[in-house]
Amino acid sequence: MPDVGSRVTDSTTSRRGVLVGIAGMAATTAGCADDSVPGTRSADAASSGLPSNAERTAKGEESTTAVAPATAAEVDLPAPNNNSTSQAPVTRMIRLAASGITQPFFADDNDRILFYDQPAPGQGGMFVIGPQEVEPRRERAEWGYMLGGSRLLVTPRVQRRDTAVTHLPTGREWSLPTTTTPVFSSDATAVAYTASGVGSPGGPSTGAGSSGWSNSAFGLTQVMIARADGEDGRKIRLPINGSVQAWIPAPDDGGNVRLLLSGRRTEPDDPSYWAYDTRDESIIELARGKRLTGLVASPDGTWIAHVSMWNRKGDQDGLWVTRTDGSRRRRIAMIGGYRWTSDNRLLVIPHRVSRSASHEVWEVSPETGNVRRLTDPSTTPFQIANFDWDISHDGSKLVYVSATDKSLWRIELGGTGTVEAVPAPPPAPSEATGDKPYRLPFAGPPGPSTWYVAQWYGVTTAGYRGRNSTYVQGQGIHFGIDFATECGSEVVAIAPGKVIAVDGDFGSPPHNCVLLLDDGNIAMYGHLVERTRHVRVGDRVEPGQVVGNTGDSIAPYTCNRNPHLHLEIRKQGRAIATNPVPYFEANWDDMTLGVWPGARFERNLDDPASNQFLDDQPDIRFGGPIITNFARPWPP
Repeated sequence: MPDVGSRVTDSTTSRRGVLVGIAGMAATTAGCADDSVPGTRSADAASSGLPSNAERTAKGEESTTAVAPATAAEVDLPAPNNNSTSQAPVTRMIRLAASGITQPFFADDNDRILFYDQPAPGQGGMFVIGPQEVEPRRERAEWGYMLGGSRLLVTPRVQRRDTAVTHLPTGREWSLPTTTTPVFSSDATAVAYTASGVGSPGGPSTGAGSSGWSNSAFGLTQVMIARADGEDGRKIRLPINGSVQAWIPAPDDGGNVRLLLSGRRTEPDDPSYWAYDTRDESIIELARGKRLTGLVASPDGTWIAHVSMWNRKGDQDGLWVTRTDGSRRRRIAMIGGYRWTSDNRLLVIPHRVSRSASHEVWEVSPETGNVRRLTDPSTTPFQIANFDWDISHDGSKLVYVSATDKSLWRIELGGTGTVEAVPAPPPAPSEATGDKPYRLPFAGPPGPSTWYVAQWYGVTTAGYRGRNSTYVQGQGIHFGIDFATECGSEVVAIAPGKVIAVDGDFGSPPHNCVLLLDDGNIAMYGHLVERTRHVRVGDRVEPGQVVGNTGDSIAPYTCNRNPHLHLEIRKQGRAIATNPVPYFEANWDDMTLGVWPGARFERNLDDPASNQFLDDQPDIRFGGPIITNFARPWPP
């Protein structure tokens, strides 16, 4: 189903920048500024909220000047040397006394693990586990995003139509007139946020990547840039329809004057990432693709990592690293979740070959192309629930949510790692087994050229935002699983059964196909562009038989807005929708391809452990009361 109310541009995932928040919200991290209160510059900076040339000259610094964009060099990472005699990885695994927790992350001091919990009524808030600790302790009652190098605590207040900001080192508080997550510079002295009115971004559905557009008219986006406290701000019109993802360094060391953008210059364009200079309005295209998703900026803003999908040339699909000065880009020969370290290494946890296999940590140097495996599954086996993990700022520690016991674990990485061949790509979907009766609705494996999960069944954030509109008939939660895939992709029968409806009143326009399975359940395939040339009402189908082709979910269904398959499983006739996950022999935890961390389930802060895992989602009784009207939702 379309993610109404959450179509924002696919944003930078800042690892330490988000406090148990929705991944993909814009954030930047890891500055080296002091802890002085932001907002102390002279009125000369009022036009931009940033240091003036006069101020820089007084400090003995160079004045700001525009530079010509560099030419990008596009290369593949070289094949690793398999004759390495590097030291084997040395690791320690420690189970922490925290279970049922999601979205843990490291503070920028490398040691403390932070997360939200409420072990008893009235005792909710930020909890921390120190470097030598396994027991969590409550640090503060306030909750929000940790941005600007963990100096700022940021909480959108939807009812007040603003965002509260606290400067943690001094306790100073202020508000910004926006409810979209503001983008702070890594030194916590500058901010950018979408301005209301003309040109608000028409971005994709949450988790879908930068290929879908909302129903809003296309127009150039306006943003506010200012000092971190909102003073000396000015509104600028971007040369694209899109949004700000991060502050990035200027090639001339000009301070906070350059923005990383995502969006399109014209409506028919494929989406792009851009480096934009606010001084001379120069713009450099860093990447373009049919779908761009999973954007993560390095802590110093000199590199970005992202996934490009569904391109005309298959060698353009995959995980890429790109310098933000436009000088170099590389394609990485693996797909999975990824995070940057403070010294600009990219740590990748690849998609596994099977659900029973162990995850592994790999290290990539974007400058040299060196690839190393940092964990050995024979000595350090671990399985992450839905790619929910984080790496310490220096890359020495991993925290993850275990798929086996739903507890938090810390892995201390050591040694130099081994240089080996890159891991194998994901295999084709498994056939049904005795206790898992269904196969996946695609013949091929997930990947950057095929498909991935863009929204789960259940209490998702998109479902929550549409609880009183799109999803009102389904008690306010998402009815099925959304598989993002290029328009026209073939979908197959998940089990033996009979076609009982084509373009019926089951929803998910423009077209659908409904199967009555032999076990009595109903499978509904939504947002199809083609179905009648494959099946008709009354036809018998077998597992793996093509039943339709995927389409778009947003009118006028042009296949450049939000292409995906919406798959529902209903039981007891049409009355109840149920979680599809338990019915499939599938490696569900990896099927987001790691392009966003965590499952993106809306959190009820009064009951934070409820409905936060793939297998912990309630049935939907169509026509029943809304069950997600949380008094304290997160994200707000």
